[in-house]
Amino acid sequence: MREYTPPPADSGDSGDSKPADADDPWAFVSARSPRKSDGGDSSSSDAAGSEAPAPEPAARGSRLGSDDDPTAMQSLRKRGLPMAAALAAVFFFGFVTEVVAAARFVTLLGSSALVIIYILGGAFLIIAALAQMTWIDRMQRDKALIRLTIGYAIVFAIALGLVAYEPTTVWGTGMVWLIADQLNFLLPFIIWAIVNDLFNAGEGRKVYPWVTSWQYGGQLLGLAVATVTPLLFVPLGIPLWTLLIICPIGILLTGILLPRALRGRVISRGHGRDESLAVSIKSTWEFVGGVKVFFAMFTSSVLVFVAAQTLEASYLTTADRVLGDEAKLQILYGATAVTIFVVCGILQKFVTTRLVERTDIPGALALLPAAAIVASLLIVVGIVAGDVLPIVVVGILVWWIPRWSFGDVARHAALAVVPDEKRARVSFFVGVAPFALGLIVAGFITWFVAVIGYPVVAPIIALLFAVAAIPPARRMMAGWSDALLDPRLRRRKRLSS
Repeated sequence: MREYTPPPADSGDSGDSKPADADDPWAFVSARSPRKSDGGDSSSSDAAGSEAPAPEPAARGSRLGSDDDPTAMQSLRKRGLPMAAALAAVFFFGFVTEVVAAARFVTLLGSSALVIIYILGGAFLIIAALAQMTWIDRMQRDKALIRLTIGYAIVFAIALGLVAYEPTTVWGTGMVWLIADQLNFLLPFIIWAIVNDLFNAGEGRKVYPWVTSWQYGGQLLGLAVATVTPLLFVPLGIPLWTLLIICPIGILLTGILLPRALRGRVISRGHGRDESLAVSIKSTWEFVGGVKVFFAMFTSSVLVFVAAQTLEASYLTTADRVLGDEAKLQILYGATAVTIFVVCGILQKFVTTRLVERTDIPGALALLPAAAIVASLLIVVGIVAGDVLPIVVVGILVWWIPRWSFGDVARHAALAVVPDEKRARVSFFVGVAPFALGLIVAGFITWFVAVIGYPVVAPIIALLFAVAAIPPARRMMAGWSDALLDPRLRRRKRLSS
């Protein structure tokens, strides 16, 4: 893979010079003005079929002239600030929710809690994604965001009511954990779809690490709050779950404030067509199956997330066996995750952008199976050595750090080349579906391991899935450059409103 070379700042001098697009595989991707869809009005094309783009103001999507141009980077960050802040808020509430609910549920039910939550969580993610696929790309992004945040806030409030009532507290806690998956995976994809509306892929490779650093800030703050809460609440006799009261309120405010910040901005208005679920699924699958690198990305992601969720289950069940206390488990879970996002923040500042530039997007994603392999081996060693918790913690760090750093950036950058009218649905398919399927399969693996009574089997099975994820990852790397020429991907054309 070639390293991306930005076009020169001044490209208009000699007539015999080669166009910048000739050496830049990202050059065909450009920010566009609002419109109904990629298949919309073609009046902006000339009679000969030429589709030369109309000039865009620099503040609305021009490519960076130089990696070191501080003015251009400042402009990109200013455009991305509302979405960056919204992502930080969503992940703050999502991670507070996940840590508190996970620690409480595992303490109440043991390893069976993971079987229940993983299988139900994966199923509900798929159901929620399918329910949203029929309208998520049909309507304007900000309106879709408002609908989702109101819905999640209402369901969250109901779940907290169940947690507060002792006979239903187990059900309510499980429901809250399921909501955490929705907040950490479905809702951010809508915000990222808006980000991809505002930046082309070339810009995204430069500004996405900065946007993701805000995401890390929200995650880190949420984890820190969840980690220190037991030290404050337990001595005062305050139930740990009461921390969750802030979450539905914060999600609702995010859904109200972000659309206001987006007024007048260039975001997708949606394709405006009524589609059945079958039509939406068929359209999405035709795109993913037709663009082979996206099918390879989907396949590799499913396999690697099965491995990853199985490893997370091993980590949590091992910690529960060793600690056996809700407050201690919440502190460990939160502290481990805090460590992850501190490291991710450092990598994001100094390493991630260079790594994604050098390895290209599929190269960065292909590193995830290797990370899962190493993590599996470490957790096997930790369990075989007699549930040595520090080794198991290091193992889960080895997976989570690359997953939340360059893996996350590369996945979102890849989705920038998907046409606007399909982006949210394709995001669900290649982003949410692999995680959901990974949860379901990992749930059954966790159940099987609990039945046979040999915890070490779980990371061994995870190792096999991680190894199986390597061939499709290699196919993704090999076909990426050619796939960028596929006419089904987002191209620089039809820029008129």
